Amino acid sequence: MIGGMILEGELKGRIEGEIKGIQDSILDIVEDHFSPQVMAQVRPAITMSQNMEKLKKFHRQLFGMSDEQEVLALLSECFPLPGEIQGLQEAILDVVSDRFSPQVVAQVQQAIAPSEDVQLLRKFNRQLVRLSDEQEVSALLAQFFPISNQRGPMTTISSLLASRRSGSLHW
Repeated sequence: MIGGMILEGELKGRIEGEIKGIQDSILDIVEDHFSPQVMAQVRPAITMSQNMEKLKKFHRQLFGMSDEQEVLALLSECFPLPGEIQGLQEAILDVVSDRFSPQVVAQVQQAIAPSEDVQLLRKFNRQLVRLSDEQEVSALLAQFFPISNQRGPMTTISSLLASRRSGSLHW
């Protein structure tokens, strides 16, 4: 029990150290290559983030950038402003609820809820406003959020058990 807690603490410390290292590297690059105005926007977003994957993505894509507008666009993509994702999700649901059945609204809500990708939600919204058919919405969901349209593990297990009971599956 105590050994597990020690290992957990060590792992947490290593992860925090890696995150801090990536943050520091990003801030050094921005400070060395861009204006103080860009640094003023980058610093709070980077230092507040504990998402290692987003930090790594930003760090990798930051290399080779020389245009400050590119950096700010990347910042917005990787670290959207608080409330921006929720606002996009609400806008999408407004469009869907005005045009389609409650079942489609529920499908869209389930598909977009876990998304934290502002660019993806924007693109989805731009395509969605052009649609008038519920099948088109399903196809668009499959295109933009393919994982959310797959059957989950519980559905698969339930299907297997049902097949077993009906005799169509033999173990």
